[in-house]
Amino acid sequence: MYKANIDTIPHRDQRYDTCGDWFQEGARMMIRVSSMGIREYEFLVAIHELVEAELCRKMGISEQTVDAWDLAHEDEEEPGAMEKCPYREAHMRAEAIERVLANDLCVDWEHYSKTVKAIVETTPLPEDPTVHGKKVGEDFTARDYREYQRYSKLPEHAGHRQRRATAKQKARSVLKEQ
Repeated sequence: MYKANIDTIPHRDQRYDTCGDWFQEGARMMIRVSSMGIREYEFLVAIHELVEAELCRKMGISEQTVDAWDLAHEDEEEPGAMEKCPYREAHMRAEAIERVLANDLCVDWEHYSKTVKAIVETTPLPEDPTVHGKKVGEDFTARDYREYQRYSKLPEHAGHRQRRATAKQKARSVLKEQ
């Protein structure tokens, strides 16, 4: 039986400076997504992580290998997309699925990417990035987005609004009707 937990947390509570993270805890896959205040954005990161984790498992790439690569290349904008990355194929396939879903959800990919980048650039690193089961504090479940935003100094989400699919998006969508 497959078990997975997906949680949205304040970025500062991530294990290291990443917007999405996955790791195994016993028999359960744990997915941690940095709070962005936009449900669709958090969903897209979670799906990316879930797909990447499963593809890495299938390809025999361990969580430790992925973490070691990410930590060794923290200065890179997207370590998983680097040419020599051991899990590049899994990362790129996960991103392809993420892009299809973004289109179907009418998400502006450019704004989404800028928001993810802003989260990582403007929020301080966690105190101990190597601990899986660390206590993340009350804000893990209790902090609302406005309170989180004050701490993270994340810019307002100007330009984001619920949109209807354009004719071009509908034509590219895998959904039959929208």
